Amino acid sequence: TYVTLKVQNVKSTTIAVRGNLPSWEQDFMFEINRLDLGLTVEVWNKGLIWDTMVGTVWIPLRTIRQSNEEGPGEWLTLDSQVIMTNNEISGTKDPTFHRILLDTRFELPL
Repeated sequence: TYVTLKVQNVKSTTIAVRGNLPSWEQDFMFEINRLDLGLTVEVWNKGLIWDTMVGTVWIPLRTIRQSNEEGPGEWLTLDSQVIMTNNEISGTKDPTFHRILLDTRFELPL
């Protein structure tokens, strides 16, 4: 299982981890210049021929806290579909049985 993170036109991917309770504990940093967009998080199962999506969640950038400290994270339910508005993802729908613990934050300049 692995996770992809997408914001604006940038995509990052975690390493693939085996098991029923995968944990990545990887940090990713993005430079953002449009707060009207969101962070798309997708969880994928790696396959021999093709990968299958476990679920996705879209986090509006305006809802992400500002802090230079790590937080406790938040459990988010993964959905099976994205909602598109004007060719951009604007949300997700149709919850799955899967959840992911994410700690998202905007770091402030020093």
